Amino acid sequence: MFFLFALHVLFFSLFAIGSAMLPKPYRMVYLYAYLSVILIIGGFLGNAYSLPISDGVVVSGGNLAYGAFMMTSVLFVLAERDIFVLRRIIQLVVVVDIFNILLSSIIIRTIGAPGVLNPNGTPAGLFENSIPFIILGGVLIILELGVMLFVFEIIKRFVHSPVLIRATYLITFIAILCFDGIAFPLIAFGTSPEVVSIVVGSLPGKLLTATFYGMAFLTFTALFTKRFSAYLDARVFTWQTLTSSSSEILRDLDAKDVQLTKSQSRIVHSAELAGLGYAISDLKTGRVVECDEVYAAMHGMTVKDFEAYDINKIIGQLIHEEDRQEGTEVVKKVMRGEGAICELRHVLPNGEVRSLRKIFSPLDPSGPDNTLVEVVGQDVTESSQLQEKLYQSQKMDAIGKLTGGVAHDFNNLLAVILGNLELLNDEITDPEKQELIQASIQATLRGADLTRNMLSFARKAPLRPTLVEVNQIVRDLEKWTSRTLPSTITVETNLDDAVAVINVDSSSAESGLLNLILNARDAMPQGGKLTIETSNVSVAEGTKTPAGDDIEPGQYVLLSVADTGEGISPENLKSIFEPFFTTKPVGSGSGLGLSMLDGFMRQSGGAIRVSSEEGKGTVFELYFPAATGSRNEDTTRQDPTLDTLVEERSTILVVEDNADVLNAIRKTLVKYGYRVIEALSGDEALEIYQKQPKIDLVLTDIVMPGELQGTSLAQALRELSPGLPIILMSGNTEENIIPNDKRRPGEMRLIKPVIREDLLRAVSEALS
Repeated sequence: MFFLFALHVLFFSLFAIGSAMLPKPYRMVYLYAYLSVILIIGGFLGNAYSLPISDGVVVSGGNLAYGAFMMTSVLFVLAERDIFVLRRIIQLVVVVDIFNILLSSIIIRTIGAPGVLNPNGTPAGLFENSIPFIILGGVLIILELGVMLFVFEIIKRFVHSPVLIRATYLITFIAILCFDGIAFPLIAFGTSPEVVSIVVGSLPGKLLTATFYGMAFLTFTALFTKRFSAYLDARVFTWQTLTSSSSEILRDLDAKDVQLTKSQSRIVHSAELAGLGYAISDLKTGRVVECDEVYAAMHGMTVKDFEAYDINKIIGQLIHEEDRQEGTEVVKKVMRGEGAICELRHVLPNGEVRSLRKIFSPLDPSGPDNTLVEVVGQDVTESSQLQEKLYQSQKMDAIGKLTGGVAHDFNNLLAVILGNLELLNDEITDPEKQELIQASIQATLRGADLTRNMLSFARKAPLRPTLVEVNQIVRDLEKWTSRTLPSTITVETNLDDAVAVINVDSSSAESGLLNLILNARDAMPQGGKLTIETSNVSVAEGTKTPAGDDIEPGQYVLLSVADTGEGISPENLKSIFEPFFTTKPVGSGSGLGLSMLDGFMRQSGGAIRVSSEEGKGTVFELYFPAATGSRNEDTTRQDPTLDTLVEERSTILVVEDNADVLNAIRKTLVKYGYRVIEALSGDEALEIYQKQPKIDLVLTDIVMPGELQGTSLAQALRELSPGLPIILMSGNTEENIIPNDKRRPGEMRLIKPVIREDLLRAVSEALS
């Protein structure tokens, strides 16, 4: 009989699992038909026969049908992951019970009627007594099925091991099926000792039946692991959805669909605002199987065109050649099933270079689509440029601090040397020795120019802007540069006589133009043509320099220098303005010329644009803001003499922490008839002035030890004597913290080292 029992379980189980394997449109139809059959024949089987397995173990036909119904219902809830499946099963139980009750009622009223054949003499009471059992069985099925699925939901929330979940599900399934075998007879027939004895005797058979159907349940979870995993990840059963009406559930689902649509719309809109594009690639074929318009557009193509590209074509044609090796490494990493993040430069079909940041993630590593990879892309060109600008700014700031400190100390040394040389020159009458001294003075001044040039590329050079004509600068240089250029180079100038004047430091402008001319000469070793042009131009909004900086819209004077030389490669073109970058041989260039010119142009409110093509030449365009007015006439310098002395000797308080500089300045002033009082700090100078208020002029350094610096000393002295003339000296332009337009009357600035005539002129002007 055990074989016959196993055959019954196998029969019911195969039908259940087979129905679960059907496609979804047919699966539901066969499910409800199969469950209806089980419900209808369940009572028949219970009354028809029982299977004695062994001594004390008997399995009734009704128990076989009940176990099959519970197993099939649970399997379909797991397969469909839909609360409506459970609701329809409950409705099916109710409908079938109503059908059986109505059918029993009809039989009760007709089985004994005249003319009705009843060959077995079945009494009407048999059907009448079965109605309560039909109702009780239906109620227990509904409650037990609901409790079982509710317990399943609780288990999967707190247990995370698939093996442990299966074992717990099996125990729950067996326990509830055995509970039915206890509850049904006790409720139907009472709790008399005879009934309890029968219930206890039937438990082994019910346990055996529940265990075998439980094994069929485990077989389903093993065969359909993906469906079972999806069930574990979803929340299927809630008492609220079970007890709510279908219309309420549908309204709730519609509301959730609307909310989901809104959320998806917001997500899509947010992705569009962030410039995020989405694509799916198939690693097996190497092709893009799906992408949105944003993702395709950031590559400069349409969706249709981009989906025709495979991975090799993307790396070979779209990724910048310098980034292709990194792109290949990313592809290898993704092919191994790993996620990856990269930021690579892409060359669009129109030649534009854009930086794209991409995130690669396997779509379903353990599923059938394990060769698919989702890609999220974003165009980060602008942010990369901003990062590069920040890096450049930080680098220039560091260089500025370095050169500022060097300039301060070096200029103090030059101030000592220059002052002593000028004093020594006055004492020497030998022409040969005077010539040596003058050469030393010129070398000292060139040293001062060197520190000034060092500050240029840090955009901290001390500029003396005046109204000048660009054409005149070009003509002045043309007179003598033509002698330095080889005869193989032809110089052509196209100067617009109507160009506006510009307000710049003329010597820095001349130095910058000279640097471009010499660079052009070096770029044409075999000869060529050098063209210098000037013109008035109007710059529109959005015009950019090669570095990506915006040129302020307005009127400019354009100075263009073009050569027909070797040109500059794209790789070097982006670095030509960096300090110390040079492609010239060692000893032929420092790499500071263009960086100083760039610093000067930015400091002057202008900009540089450069374009070049290898083998065809280079064009530099300098944009100077146009100014109004006419060119300043040069004032003739007058050498200081003893005529500058006033009848009454003026008293000057000299404040300088460097004793050698202080000594040189003191000797110069004393030589020209001034009375000098010395102070080594601002604090000392304030004490001296408070004791000797008969001081006519204060000449002070800016950076000194103590609390009072040069500017704060000047402010303190102004509070005591508002009309006191003050001259501030500095060896570094970073110390020049008060703009010209905010300086007080009688306040002047000098940059060390100061030649004697400039020092005496400043003193004379301040005292006057």
